Amino acid sequence: MYYAYGMRSLFRQPRKALNDFSSIEAERRRIQYHLVFLIGAFFLAAFALANYINLRHETAYFLSCCLLTAIGINIFVLKTANHKIAAWLYSMVMLVLVVYLIISGGVEATGPLWTYPIVVIIISLLGHLHGYFLSLFVIALLSVLLGFGDVYGLTPQYSDTFKVRFVATLFALSWLVWSLEFSRAKAAALLNGLNQQILDISRTDQLTGLLNRRGLEENFNSEVNRSQRVNQSFTLALADIDDFKAMNDRYGHLLGDQILKQIATVVQSQIRNIDTLARWGGEEFAILLDKSSLADSTYIVEKIRRAIQDLNQEQSLISERITISIGVAEYRPGQTMLELFDHADNALYLAKRCGKNCVRTMEDVARKEGRPDLSLV
Repeated sequence: MYYAYGMRSLFRQPRKALNDFSSIEAERRRIQYHLVFLIGAFFLAAFALANYINLRHETAYFLSCCLLTAIGINIFVLKTANHKIAAWLYSMVMLVLVVYLIISGGVEATGPLWTYPIVVIIISLLGHLHGYFLSLFVIALLSVLLGFGDVYGLTPQYSDTFKVRFVATLFALSWLVWSLEFSRAKAAALLNGLNQQILDISRTDQLTGLLNRRGLEENFNSEVNRSQRVNQSFTLALADIDDFKAMNDRYGHLLGDQILKQIATVVQSQIRNIDTLARWGGEEFAILLDKSSLADSTYIVEKIRRAIQDLNQEQSLISERITISIGVAEYRPGQTMLELFDHADNALYLAKRCGKNCVRTMEDVARKEGRPDLSLV
């Protein structure tokens, strides 16, 4: 029954989508640990039974104790999901098992041969660094036991040829497994770096280097969680370059792109480090203003509007003055990102209708529509 439960745990689907490298690596370690446990438990149970049938009760009892300890460790894993500690505990059990096999000799002095798969398991579970050093410790300990154990009656009489070849092949195996685990870890690190680059590209606007819609959405979700945790609101500002289409038609798209980059630089210089600036699309920018009320954010975006309006002739890329219109909305608990953006977009639309080059808020929209209670909803 427990073995069947372990199989179900091994092949179950993750509770949530694995959308980052860390969660994928954690899932790999989970699968690896359960595979090692299930295979190890099978062999421990089979050999414990075989030894009991053949009246080798001491070995049968020892293997049974190892099996029960492994089951206890696996129960710990199922309850805590702490595979790192479990891997160390499991490695300690196998270390004790190795020492017992060397001292007892096993069936016809073949016990030491089981050290080979155990070294592979230790390095695989603990990784190329800790696992390899522990395997070297195991080899050193076994070398001492093989070298002096028969003198003091601790081990059976192994031949000198067997001792030398056993230690040499064990060391060669540990080195080989280390190289495989090391190359896997290096490949995983490279894949992690590549994955991070892909994520950064997917979140970034190529022209301005700002966050794009996807990156802003992730930041919005973080802001909502923070707002709920500390009970402090935040605001969203939508800024649109006035008459940008006409500029594009008059000066060309290349210069239009330069204007977008310049506006992004100016806006970024006016906001705080805790705020988030993103290109929402076209000539429209979105700003998440952290820990800001509607009044606070209105003051900040007014500074932005004036900074762009006051670009002097040398700074400006075109002869006429560049201006922006801005709409501001404050987050209310339970709102989705699209609902908040809809409020900010309505405020931006009002700013355009009021002559452009100005700031309007969701409260201005409510008053304009004769619904002063809208801002309190």
